[in-house]
Amino acid sequence: MDIKKRLFHYIKPQKRNILLASVSVIIFLVSQLLLPYLVGKSINAFGTMDGTQFIIDIDLKAIIINMTVACILCFIGAVFDFIFEYIVNIMSQSIVKEIRDDVYHKLNNVPIKTIDNMQSGDLVQLEIGDIENIANGFLSVFKQLIQGVLAVLITIILMFLVNWILAIGVIVLTPLSFFVSKFVASFSHKHFKKQAKLMSDLNALSLETISDTDLVQSLGYEKASIEAFKAQDEKLKNEGKIAQFSASWTNPSTRLVNNTIYAIIGIAGIIMILYTASYPILVMNIGNLTSFLSYTTEYTKPFNEISSVMAEFETAQFSFKRINNFLNLSDDIDEGTVILKEPIKEIAFEHMSFSYEKGQHLIEDFTQVIKKNEQVAIVGPTGAGKTTLINILMRFYDPVDGKITYNGIDGTEISKKSLRSNFGMVLQDTWIFTGTILENVRYAKPDSSDEEVINACKQAHADTFINTLPEGYNTLVTAKSGLSEGERQLLTIARVMLAKPDIIILDEATSNIDTRTEKQISDAFDKMMANHTSIVIAHRLSTIQNASLILVLKDGHIIEKGDHKSLMAKQGFYYELYSSQFK
Repeated sequence: MDIKKRLFHYIKPQKRNILLASVSVIIFLVSQLLLPYLVGKSINAFGTMDGTQFIIDIDLKAIIINMTVACILCFIGAVFDFIFEYIVNIMSQSIVKEIRDDVYHKLNNVPIKTIDNMQSGDLVQLEIGDIENIANGFLSVFKQLIQGVLAVLITIILMFLVNWILAIGVIVLTPLSFFVSKFVASFSHKHFKKQAKLMSDLNALSLETISDTDLVQSLGYEKASIEAFKAQDEKLKNEGKIAQFSASWTNPSTRLVNNTIYAIIGIAGIIMILYTASYPILVMNIGNLTSFLSYTTEYTKPFNEISSVMAEFETAQFSFKRINNFLNLSDDIDEGTVILKEPIKEIAFEHMSFSYEKGQHLIEDFTQVIKKNEQVAIVGPTGAGKTTLINILMRFYDPVDGKITYNGIDGTEISKKSLRSNFGMVLQDTWIFTGTILENVRYAKPDSSDEEVINACKQAHADTFINTLPEGYNTLVTAKSGLSEGERQLLTIARVMLAKPDIIILDEATSNIDTRTEKQISDAFDKMMANHTSIVIAHRLSTIQNASLILVLKDGHIIEKGDHKSLMAKQGFYYELYSSQFK
């Protein structure tokens, strides 16, 4: 969807609000723009011109009527101006909310590969920074645009009613403002684009530093981190200065042109007054000239006001382009239609190959069958493809060649939701969201009772530390506060204990837990996995001695397989890995 269609997509549901806002602003503008006309009538009620002489002939009744009507119009204008502002604010916030919802929805539906290839700071900028820019920029411009366009149209009509000759003169001179503003905007455009990119990079840098503050400080990297931030911030400052400075010229330059038009019209009006008696076609008097000059100001005011928010508009425009590009990304494709109605009894890798990039050789011609209730361990050096194998198994990525079958069905034919519902994962990286202990564990099974959650936590040996917290299971925790790394990992283990999936995947699941607790959890896992298929990735090989099948990976190939005892007897690569941990 191109940017114009996307904008129309968000504006279309607001047709009713746009209509109400337009009616309100028309009433407001008409009431306000009639004031110069009434003032001109009142001035004419003081007397008339006779050649170059002004003859005083006060019509008090006309003055009182005109001024009374003017006061009434001022009140009506204030009421409908409030209604207009109220509707526009509601409308703009509704649009921004819809954009925010769409970005978050897209964030949850794009392929894992897309997320892996984007900086986390860039994603935060999209969800927060860019949407704030749109809220600030488009709100300002939208209000000025609706009000400005209608003000110009109504003012043109009134100018022609006062004096058609001067009205044509104003319209002929108007393009000068457009040419000047377009020239300035074309210069600032490229700098706002660079500013948006630098802002995204700075956010990414900030987020990375905040997320790893403990590592930064432990390595004594504070000074280097600050210097890197200052250098990036300096680039943003310099580009921002140029962008804002260039955009700031729009308003003064258009004001200069508009004031010049005002002066020209004023001089022309005076000449017309002087020669009205000789040339009746001119038809000009002091009151009409006063009204017309006011209309000239009102006519040019929208151009000035719109140009004054050009900096915010440029920023909002680039933010909307970024969001539109993100929303145009393809969703995670799920062509699978088969729903697994029975537990997975067999997983078969059939000559499966995979690589993240073309030309890369990661996993090649991988063939293996995993039977129900088998406890399979995958070991190997860093970069052997262990975690990648799990990503493919869960269909976060699909094989480049070959296939994986589940109960004899090609994985690509099975619905991803149906497939993944059979798996439970405990990873090295824990995920805790803001909420209570109960809510965090219950995430794995939303309909579970408090008793079920507590039993799962007892199995995971998390119950002991939970009972020491101020509010126990109702203690509020976040991803970064309230719990240690090991305690967070115990909660993720409790989730799997609660869900009791058919297939359990453990990727260094006890890496942050002390040896005594690790032994207790291993015993609990052994009990839970007794009638379940399990796939374990481990670097501490002492934890997988009871596995029924150990697959040894190296360079994406199975180089050895068997149980612990048989692999040790071979004294091959597995033997070397295992023995190296005790040297």
